[in-house]
This record gives sequence, structure tokens and C-alpha cells, in this order.
Amino acid sequence: MTIKKRIPNVIDRKAIENLANELADKPYGQTHDTLARTTITLPASVLLKLEDIARDNKRKKSSLKSVSAIVRDCIEKCLHI
Repeated sequence: MTIKKRIPNVIDRKAIENLANELADKPYGQTHDTLARTTITLPASVLLKLEDIARDNKRKKSSLKSVSAIVRDCIEKCLHI
């Protein structure tokens, strides 16, 4: 019976860091705002207009495909975030 000797692994810190960032839900060293749920009341006509815009954006395969995305974008532009 032969005995296998362990071969020492060469540790590549950069490769480990890249793998950790790739596999992690939240990459190390980067912070992201979490989304919080809220409710707003809008006039029906405004909601219908937003839904129409969202539907058109989906058909054009452009960004802002939901009412929430459109509202978030408008708020960010208004607040200069």
C-alpha cells in the first residue's frame, strides 16, 4: 500500500478575493442601499399614465419597466441623488 503525501496548496490571495466577491451575495468592501417598501397614494389618472409608460418601456425593451422603477428614477432626479 502506498501512502500519498499531501502537496501544499499555493495560496493566491487575489484569486481567493475574486472568488469570494463572485460567490458572495454582497461583494466585500462595497455597500449598497437596501430597498424599503413604502406606499403612496396617487390620483388614478397619474397611476394609469405611469402604467402606460411602464408598458411602453417593456415593449421597447428599455429600462424602467415597472411603475416602481419609474417613480424611483423620478425621485432620484428630483432629489439629485
